[in-house]
Amino acid sequence: MMQIQIWADFECPYCYFQTIVLSQLKARYQDRVEIIWRAFELSPINGSIPPSKSYIDNFDEAKEESIVQQEHLNLLMPKFLTYTWLAQESVYFANSQGLSLKLARALFDAFFLQGLDISKEEIVMKIATQSGIDSQLLRQALDNGELTKHVMADEQEFKTYGFQGLPAMLIGEKDFSPKSFMPITGYKTLDELIKLLPNEQRVLNN
Repeated sequence: MMQIQIWADFECPYCYFQTIVLSQLKARYQDRVEIIWRAFELSPINGSIPPSKSYIDNFDEAKEESIVQQEHLNLLMPKFLTYTWLAQESVYFANSQGLSLKLARALFDAFFLQGLDISKEEIVMKIATQSGIDSQLLRQALDNGELTKHVMADEQEFKTYGFQGLPAMLIGEKDFSPKSFMPITGYKTLDELIKLLPNEQRVLNN
């Protein structure tokens, strides 16, 4: 089985786009591909702040990407940027249920298409429940602090690999040594991603 690990930030439009492409990959190959969510916040924020000029410029450029038209995405400029740690922990939890990609996509949709505040617990819990997550188990996991430890470890590992930006991904065969995983980046479409997959014929087409 092929495994793709993705570090992404919920306020990054390019992370949103690559999550959409990963959803397309998962739909095509089903159980032959596993997507694992790794957490990273580009700019941890206390409270809420208006988007900076650089963020606005980046967002305006992102709106010109072909995937926006192809997927009919009506992107909304965020009115503010905020703390997304709760969303990161929730999607990490969803890894254990095979629902991390589904929940991540739903949270991105909520933020970029609906303008929802995904720092609020009631919003994240509602989206998680709609995505098939057991909200009671999620709340217990959030309360006992274990998810925080895992998310902090993810952020440290991101730095260990020397990644320079998001989204960042590793790909390899599941249960093989992490050292055998290779970084992938630079794709914008499903076809471009498939061409980057190592051993694609042997692993995915069997």
